Amino acid sequence: MLLNYILIPIVIASQESCQHYMTSLLVKAEIEGYKKLFEDIWPYVSLSGTRYYLLLQGSLNQFGMFETCLRKGYYYSSLKIEMEPVPSYYGLCHSRECTTDDFNDEQFQSDFKELINSTGILDTYNVKLKLFKVSLDNADFIFYDPLNYNKNSGVMFILTLFLIGMLLLLSCFNPIFCQLINIKRQVKVSINIRDIENNEKQDDENQGLTNNQIPVVKQEETNKLCFLDYSIQTSYNTLFTFKDHDTNLSIMEGYRSIGFFMVIFGHQFLDLAKSSFRFEMIAQLKSWLCLNLVNMLYSVDMFFWLGGFFSAYMLLEKSKVKLVKRNGFSIFGFLLHRILRIWPCYAIAILISSQLVPYLGDGPRWFMALDRFECATGWRNLIFIDNLFYDTQYCFPWGWYLSTDMQLFISCLIPVFFYAKVNSKVAKAMIVSLLIITQTIGTVMSLVNEYLLPPFALTQPNMHQNYYTKPFTRGPPYYLGFLLGVLYRELKENNVNALSRLQAFAQQRQLNFKLFCYLLGILIIGGIWFGWRPAQLHYEHQDYWNKTIQSFWFAFCRLGIALGMSVLCLPCLFGMKDVFNMTFMRNNYFRFINKISFSGYLIHQIIIFGLLGQFYQTPNFSFETIFTLYIGNLFITQICSTLFQWKTAL
Repeated sequence: MLLNYILIPIVIASQESCQHYMTSLLVKAEIEGYKKLFEDIWPYVSLSGTRYYLLLQGSLNQFGMFETCLRKGYYYSSLKIEMEPVPSYYGLCHSRECTTDDFNDEQFQSDFKELINSTGILDTYNVKLKLFKVSLDNADFIFYDPLNYNKNSGVMFILTLFLIGMLLLLSCFNPIFCQLINIKRQVKVSINIRDIENNEKQDDENQGLTNNQIPVVKQEETNKLCFLDYSIQTSYNTLFTFKDHDTNLSIMEGYRSIGFFMVIFGHQFLDLAKSSFRFEMIAQLKSWLCLNLVNMLYSVDMFFWLGGFFSAYMLLEKSKVKLVKRNGFSIFGFLLHRILRIWPCYAIAILISSQLVPYLGDGPRWFMALDRFECATGWRNLIFIDNLFYDTQYCFPWGWYLSTDMQLFISCLIPVFFYAKVNSKVAKAMIVSLLIITQTIGTVMSLVNEYLLPPFALTQPNMHQNYYTKPFTRGPPYYLGFLLGVLYRELKENNVNALSRLQAFAQQRQLNFKLFCYLLGILIIGGIWFGWRPAQLHYEHQDYWNKTIQSFWFAFCRLGIALGMSVLCLPCLFGMKDVFNMTFMRNNYFRFINKISFSGYLIHQIIIFGLLGQFYQTPNFSFETIFTLYIGNLFITQICSTLFQWKTAL
């Protein structure tokens, strides 16, 4: 416990102030030596629930016995050390002579860094750590009071409760509204019948029936549409009713569901790695577990590819193309429609995470969740530009995907416009150009910044802000999916293109074509998934592979995943049904997950952060912990997503 070496002695500070005590501690260390100092403070180490061998290892992530510390009359502070490549977290049991405000004093932190650097323990720590080198020169120490860091409720808190209350009321009173509508309809029908009986001529009777029934039907449909979104019964029936649309797209439901499982698993891994024992995480870096966990990040590229495919498939429907051809400005209606489908769920999810969740937890580690739920820049999210900023002032940090997806969607409206106004060849050429341009930008940035293999790149400074979240680097999977969606829409409308010619060729040799596509797709995805295994086994030497090769791998791996998915789905798009694409990829559980995937994505990080932040002690980084947390988070996410599901969601 590196920080125990320095901070636990504050227990014996007695009447001295924290600042005066830090000065005396430095003098004492110089006179008596640091070894004697550590021996003097050893009796107090047990207050943080540690063991001596952990002290020798110098773990920066230990949280001690929070309740035990308070029961013994001491005080507990939580510490966040902001440093590269990732922050470290710590729990400190100390005397009540010192407060959290004392620890946050600038002069105290300067003395604190000097004391740690003077011991030489940090050098030993870096030798053991190998991959993640720790430096305190530019580190910031932020202390939190675990008994007093809940935010005060304000106007937004009340507004959030009001909105949720209104939704609950509408849901509860929906059956009453529906019953009133039925009574009103029956009364109007009886009036229609009486009017018919009073008419003398059959033509007048038929005309009267028509004139009176039209407003009834329109009234009923209007009321039904008005209250449909708030009907628990209707929403439940819609959620668990599976309609058959285009069976050639059945494999897409499997893609989306698998991507949903992967994104939860990947975020669970990353957040546990940041808040767990650093040495336990390092010990797993050579394992197959770590290999698969890191590859879960490709789930985002799966979603981008799916987003591009379905955007093209829906936008290039014949009626919509004719509409744009008649009036080019109608293309902005497509954008407005997409925004309005996302906004309700998105805004409520942001309000819940930033205004309600902070009041649902406590403990020494809850500040880690509060950092993620802070929302000072929510306006960026609501206009889908939060990913374009290079600072770290995130609101709803995982919302960058929605912003990037929206920006890529907007860029694809230009080819759609030319598709309708000029011709399809020009539009396809523009899509290919966008793919090449974004891939080139990503490759150049990867080479210039020397981004290494994905697991190593995660630890490189500013990679997330500069590369990972930007549309000009994440575009290739989206544009490849969009191009395939254009070709498939033309195939459905019997237009001749490259895909239709490939289908004619494949229909004559279905078995061989399916085997070829499945084998090629698995080889591409499997090669990207497992191909960096040799470098993983030598993670201590990041130049085990040539850095240029690693930069190219980093730049093209996402496009490779999208290409593998495209090849795998070709047999299904051509109507070649088999056990894989019609039974496994289209089972009812996957179809259910497909319906809740949007709301599930919005709230899954809230659940992950919330559960990890509730731990009173640092969780272990092991397969058992990861798997147990994953199953729990997945189950809770599905339950909450079902309740959170909105008719306007994607």
